[in-house]
Parts: sequence; structure tokens; C-alpha cells
Amino acid sequence: MAPFVNDAALFTVSQKAILKDKKGRILMMEKSGKGHWDLPGGKLDDGEDMREGIAREIVEETGLEKVEIGPIIYAGRRGFEEAGKPERVMLFYACDTEQKFEKIKLSDEHNNWRLFDAEDLKNEKKYEINPIVRAALNVAFKLK
Repeated sequence: MAPFVNDAALFTVSQKAILKDKKGRILMMEKSGKGHWDLPGGKLDDGEDMREGIAREIVEETGLEKVEIGPIIYAGRRGFEEAGKPERVMLFYACDTEQKFEKIKLSDEHNNWRLFDAEDLKNEKKYEINPIVRAALNVAFKLK
């Protein structure tokens, strides 16, 4: 009997970089046309190595090429509002760089960036952030 094969993905994998500066603030970027804030990162391509995938996304979205990819510090899953779209498993990496954030070159996906501190994260009215991303940030701010 042949194994069951289904072309529809049950889930996709998205990886995000939690990049802190020396003061412990975290790099966040505002999505173009959507008005919400997110971390650098994105969907893993089919067959792509996980660490290569997150490094690729960081370069594409920030232009920062010298980023040390640390351990996964949070994982969660996000359902999609759009019918027929698969759930997304989200992995969040603690990352570090010696590069200056002022050197960031945003892609077309984002129109702004800033460094968030724990107080910014509490301001839910001012900064719209996906609940899974917010949960990962809460973990990141508690790590030393």
C-alpha cells in the first residue's frame, strides 16, 4: 500500500531574530502597509538549513551581515485568520551583533525600525505586536 501524500502543508516554519543592543533593547521593525511591529526574520524555505535561513532573513531585512545566531529561546504557533492557510510554527533565536544598528538597511517589507525596551512592550495601544512575538519578547527581556 502506498503512503498517503498530501500536497497541502500542515504548517510552515517562521524564524525570528531577537537582536539586543548593549543596553538590552531589542530591534523591532514596522511592517510596510500593516502598521504592526515585528522582529527580523521570516519563513524557512523548503529544504533550507535552519541557521542559514535565519541568517539569510536577517541580511535581507536589515543588511546586518555579522550576526551571531544563538539558541532558540522561545517557540510558539500561530493560526492564520485567512481560510486555507496553514498554521505557522514560530522559532525565536537570541542573536548578537557587534555591528551598529545605525547601519541597518531596511527591505521593502519594513518602513521603520527602532529599539524597544520593556516599557515599550507594555504599551499595547501604541505598538501593535502579534501575541506570539510579544510572548517571545517577554521571555527575552527576562534573560540576562
